[in-house]
Amino acid sequence: MESIRTVVVGMGGRGIWAVETLAASRAFEIVAMVDELPQRAELIKQESQLNGVSVFSAIEPCLDQVDCDAVAVFTPDGRHAEVVLPALAAGRHVFVEKPLEITAQRLDDIIAADEAAGGKTFVGFNLRYAPVYAKIRELLDDGVAGQVLTVQADEFYDGGRTYFRRWNRFRSHGGGLWITKACHDFDLLYWMASAAPRSVFASASLDYYRPRPDAAMYCRDCDLFDDCPDRFEPDSTVRDRINEVTEQINGQRADLCLFNAEKDTFDHGSAIVTFTNNVVATYTVNVVAGFTNRQMRVAGSKAAIEGDLGASRVTVRHRDPSSEQVFELGNDEGGHGGGDQLILDAFADFVRGRPARFVAPAEAAVAVRIGLAATQSSDEHAAVELTGGFAS
Repeated sequence: MESIRTVVVGMGGRGIWAVETLAASRAFEIVAMVDELPQRAELIKQESQLNGVSVFSAIEPCLDQVDCDAVAVFTPDGRHAEVVLPALAAGRHVFVEKPLEITAQRLDDIIAADEAAGGKTFVGFNLRYAPVYAKIRELLDDGVAGQVLTVQADEFYDGGRTYFRRWNRFRSHGGGLWITKACHDFDLLYWMASAAPRSVFASASLDYYRPRPDAAMYCRDCDLFDDCPDRFEPDSTVRDRINEVTEQINGQRADLCLFNAEKDTFDHGSAIVTFTNNVVATYTVNVVAGFTNRQMRVAGSKAAIEGDLGASRVTVRHRDPSSEQVFELGNDEGGHGGGDQLILDAFADFVRGRPARFVAPAEAAVAVRIGLAATQSSDEHAAVELTGGFAS
């Protein structure tokens, strides 16, 4: 079968991953790359030896000039709609990295455009494909937990510290951590609860990555460099060369101090989400911790199901009679607990019209709406009620 002719848009970290992964896949053929700084796309094109690939600085001329089947969108979160909408209008299938967008209006715009296009948008919630979460969902569907009562999810992310030197640190670009980061987990809570969210109460704070007068604005200029565990150090990857190109073009430096960088988001927080079926879910995020893992516990009337992404393990603790089952899944190859590769396989099936498990825009919007409510709740120190607009 012919490869899916694909345009990759956005040459940040996930865009680089997409180019590398799609170029190695028999299912896809990269036919063009788009970035507002085309020099970055040219560098990745050279590094990946994609000699026949066209490079553009905007999506519209690319769609006019390149014959393609699909567009894969990896721009900053707040710029998804400006690529998704013209791609759908041109009749292309679209893979868009989570979150779908960061404002209610742009969510609605994409949902409407996707419906008009006949349902061609696939949203990249890759954790739904990770074997740990897929197994939990399978066990819930089999009735193992009985009536679901509570869901607990925790995320500790060592790499999250880098958000505070990247665009993710601004609400205007990524919606803040309740959207750019927590949308993953809000989507999982919604998926496990199997009902629309009813209310959100969230509390968050920036307590560690606060301004430090003894630190410089950039790591390479800082007297604390040798002893700072949060310093930026190049590691000779293609991402470092992308950083060098970016700095040469617009002066944007990759070694911005995590503490002194301007930011309007938080470094730790917790949210309580109540769903319309009375499932109560909690989520804690911490990007200061020096380790990375996600864990989840779904507790019901018959059993509690526990998932550990780092260990690739699911444990079922039955109530009556008391017993325990352990599923060692052992499939965590690739990013996001093995979900990254599996989601691209599903997208290939989606484009080819085969049966595929996927998250459509209307469903993907729910996680963002929870994130918007969590942001409001954190700002106002009050619960936020949600009404209407939710798939269930």
